[in-house]
Amino acid sequence: MAAPITFTLDLEDHRPDESFPLRYPTVMRRVLEFLAERNITGTIFVVGEVAQAEPDLIREVAAHGHEIGLHAWRHVPVTSLDEETFRSETAKGKALLEDVTGHPVEGYRAPTFSLVPASVWAVDVLGELGFTYSSSVLPAPNPLFGFPGAPRHPFMWPNGLAELPTPLAGLGPLNVPYLGGTYFRILPWPLVALARRFVTSSPVPWTYVHPYDFDTEERYWPVPDAGRMAPLLWVNRKRMFAKLDRLMAKGAGAPLRERLDEARRGGVFNPAEARGEQR
Repeated sequence: MAAPITFTLDLEDHRPDESFPLRYPTVMRRVLEFLAERNITGTIFVVGEVAQAEPDLIREVAAHGHEIGLHAWRHVPVTSLDEETFRSETAKGKALLEDVTGHPVEGYRAPTFSLVPASVWAVDVLGELGFTYSSSVLPAPNPLFGFPGAPRHPFMWPNGLAELPTPLAGLGPLNVPYLGGTYFRILPWPLVALARRFVTSSPVPWTYVHPYDFDTEERYWPVPDAGRMAPLLWVNRKRMFAKLDRLMAKGAGAPLRERLDEARRGGVFNPAEARGEQR
């Protein structure tokens, strides 16, 4: 029997500039209603700037019983920051979320899974700041950010920080995060169901989504990081709630911070041994 899937969401402001209407608060409340109707509580990774702009929304998310994690202060790749900037912004985001919710923040997710060999120095910073786990590694080649050679199962970094990598499915060299965002929206349900049946590499599977994945009214704009793939960010949004309902039909896993014992059984991964590491 496949392990239960934990629901996770990256709460960020998906618009090119302030000339576009603010949409994520309304959509996020629809998602909260959907989850509450099914008694699902998961982990919501929040961008610090979003918490600063909409603290009442973050309190509402926490009041529904969801774990709050940090999704960086700004939604920019870790690779674009130097160590001191990363340290100061991450500390600021953690402190703000703890002040807003009144709960400790244990988890961190790097924007676009940008914890890669070139930014692995961030692991020690996260440990210094008091995080107990990260959910920031995509352990395969990827058009944006990937960490080939990292374990596909949950593992520990040498400093004791737990890592819950992105669940993958595929054949040969082609592996994709089939439970997440655009991939989950565009893959036919039979393929998702087949992967759920046969992929057992992670004892802690989780799906990741964003408010925009459910937003059928957002007008199109060319997302720079997505390049030619940008139109895919709008595909199948109207089916997302129904598809997620099927995925969670047999029950959902607990928030990630409640599943760390499973991660700690995965052993220690030393990034210095990963091929192609850059420091």
